[in-house]
Amino acid sequence: MDSEPGESEFTGLGRRELESQMHQQLDELRAARDQMGQLVQVIVEIGADLDLDVTLHRTVDAAMELTGARYGALGIRGPGGAVVSFIHAGMDEDTVRRLSDLPVGEGLRIDDLSAHPQATELQVHQPQIRALLGIPITIRESDFGNLYLADDRPGRVFSESEEGAVRALASAAAVAIDNARLFEGERESAKWTKASREITTALLSGDPQTGPLQLIVNRALELAGAEQAILLVPSEPNVPPDEVDTLVVSATAGRYASQVIGQQVPVDGSTTGGVARRGIPLITDSFQYPIEGFTDVGERSAIVMPLIADGAVLGVIAVARNPQQPPFGNDYLDLVSDFARHAAIALALAAGREHALNQQLAQADTVDDALRAAAEELRRLWRARRVMAVTFSRHGSSTETASGAPDLVSVGEPAQWHDLPAQTRDMLSSLRDGELLTPNATQPGTAGIALQHPEGVLVVWIDLAEQRPFTLEDQTLLTVLAGRLGQGLHRVHQVDQQRETALALQHAILGPADLPRGFAVRYQAASRPLQVGGDWYDVVDLEDGRIALIVGDCVGHGLTAATVMGQLRSACRALLLDQPSPSAALAGLDRFAARLSGAQCTTAVCAVLDPDTGELVYSNAGHPPPILVYADGTTRTLEDGHTIPLGLRANRPRPEARVTMPPRATLLLYTDGLVERRRRGLDHGIARASALVQEGRASTLDDLASRIMSRLAPSGGYQDDVALLLYRQPAPLEMRFPAHADHLARTRAALRSWLTRARVDPGQSYDVLVAAGEAVANAIEHGHRDSPEGLITLRATALVDHVQLTIVDTGSWKSPEPATNPHRGRGITIMRALMQDVTIQPDTAGTTVHLSARIT
Repeated sequence: MDSEPGESEFTGLGRRELESQMHQQLDELRAARDQMGQLVQVIVEIGADLDLDVTLHRTVDAAMELTGARYGALGIRGPGGAVVSFIHAGMDEDTVRRLSDLPVGEGLRIDDLSAHPQATELQVHQPQIRALLGIPITIRESDFGNLYLADDRPGRVFSESEEGAVRALASAAAVAIDNARLFEGERESAKWTKASREITTALLSGDPQTGPLQLIVNRALELAGAEQAILLVPSEPNVPPDEVDTLVVSATAGRYASQVIGQQVPVDGSTTGGVARRGIPLITDSFQYPIEGFTDVGERSAIVMPLIADGAVLGVIAVARNPQQPPFGNDYLDLVSDFARHAAIALALAAGREHALNQQLAQADTVDDALRAAAEELRRLWRARRVMAVTFSRHGSSTETASGAPDLVSVGEPAQWHDLPAQTRDMLSSLRDGELLTPNATQPGTAGIALQHPEGVLVVWIDLAEQRPFTLEDQTLLTVLAGRLGQGLHRVHQVDQQRETALALQHAILGPADLPRGFAVRYQAASRPLQVGGDWYDVVDLEDGRIALIVGDCVGHGLTAATVMGQLRSACRALLLDQPSPSAALAGLDRFAARLSGAQCTTAVCAVLDPDTGELVYSNAGHPPPILVYADGTTRTLEDGHTIPLGLRANRPRPEARVTMPPRATLLLYTDGLVERRRRGLDHGIARASALVQEGRASTLDDLASRIMSRLAPSGGYQDDVALLLYRQPAPLEMRFPAHADHLARTRAALRSWLTRARVDPGQSYDVLVAAGEAVANAIEHGHRDSPEGLITLRATALVDHVQLTIVDTGSWKSPEPATNPHRGRGITIMRALMQDVTIQPDTAGTTVHLSARIT
């Protein structure tokens, strides 16, 4: 029976509605899926960097991207709970500050802000904000701040699903921010510790360019990221500490430096005076006594530190931040107090009378260097005409000359032992046999003293510039300095012996002594006095013909870092030999570093290279990016495959990236000591290194490595360990084969294949093959005519615009005789016709032929 018309229409309408609902549900599911995928992606991006400022900005950007909001902000709370700083996009800071007055609680979602009773002041924003979403960020049960999203478009509201997504984002951001804060705290602590050592070294070195007080205040300002810093010292330095009544500003840095310098502050009734009197640092936002140009700038967070040495307050440092910066936290006191302690001790030592001699001994690497430097310092101190240091060896071998004379160092005027008057030689010998540290000043204008030397007895003899008596004060000072010199020489001797052992250890564990062809490396440790460090490189031949490259950087310097480095290097090599994957190797190394004391925060980049194709697979654990420079000068930093340093989160995935090195491209791997400089961003150093590789891409790798190290070295030498590894694609060809004609075809085939990998034009390749064939044929026929059992070596290197070949045999060629045989002796002529440069160097050991051809 046919259905009624009304029933048919009803049934069709119901189906359409059902289909529409299904389509709508599918659209919602797709949108939810897309939103979830987007959420995962932005969460990964937020946690991809341990820099706190980058993490905060990424959080705001990710939230705006996730919701499509036009405006975003992050209000960050200080220790007291008030919002002290903002990250914002699209909104001005005043609007964000007004937003922070709204109670967010567990979350705040408003569809029309104009109807909210507490939001009237926000209507000044142009255009006016309509929709608002506020989500708290909680870290370790503490209120870190609020994440705000806003929009001014009519009808735009934040949905419930968007709120849920932002809450999930806030939870992930809390973890990322916590990790970044922990990492920043460790990095901040390391910076202050390193600065303490630098202050000590710099003050004891007596650098005339920067006074000690200015040096301390400069470093305090820089490390605290502050706006202003001042250093006050007692106005009368020789008065006992408890009697000091006035402090004077003796060094300033930052704003209003010229206005503050020289101002006086009473000890009683002033904040800085109270710190000097009590010797206890404090954090404050106001000062009791006005200091023009410092306390009248406005209310802001400041930290005041005493400089205490041997129980005496030598001065006070006050460092103030900008009002918009977060205030100093109590955890900062430990960092700054330790720095102030080191600075005070160094300042006290720098003022000592023995400072100059101690400084020379501290800088010496060997006993001979220390002895000559000490003699120079003694001559300067007494304005002497000459100072001689004579070492009488205990065994008569290590420090005496071949003629049996003692070893003599003379500064001011040259002198040899045998040229000295007999009376002087007798006097020096009698001092050797007498009491140690007992000065002899019987002759006017001269003085001598004997002291213990690591190899025997050292006699120091001073010839004054005038015939004056060597006073009792002179003799007392000479005795004190001789005692210090003896102690210093023994320390230098011990360090020298330890250095030899340490360097042997370093060379044993650092990297392979014989590198595969195509590589150049450099290593320089900054740590004195042992000069070993925690940076490393490694090049590992894998079983499938590929080559693994590793460059890493352990935290710290010296033997401790070198020991950690050796264990990490060995572990990484073993992991690569077991599974030749950069990401797998770093993942395994991650777990190892998490359990190895001192290995946390190690950075490393690991790559596996196929030398036949140039394919490079790499993974980066918090390390500066490798630099790739193409033959045409194009430069690229390999930023992909990058995650956090080792040992921080052992189960974190380690991504890989791939790139193919075209022929004649150059790859640079390095540690941050090469490019990181104080007051300069890391990007600046990387750009300088890239430019040097670009400029030197036509040089040999060895020359390029030396140029990079010398051109990037700071004026005072590298302050951090440096490891550098260079590779150029393809690696040079090297063949050794018997001097028989049946090896010509095999040699030609190998050279042709190598020229193809170097992307040499076929026509140019033909010229190179013909010229090389002539050179090899001459080496077989002439160079080994009397020694057919000899060997021939062929080497080929591709540079940016030319190919270099070297053919070496162990014989001598005949001179061409075309008149007697017109069909022979044309090999050299052919080579010169086909090559841009041909050099033939005969000598007694054989003949070397250098061929050079320009290529495009």
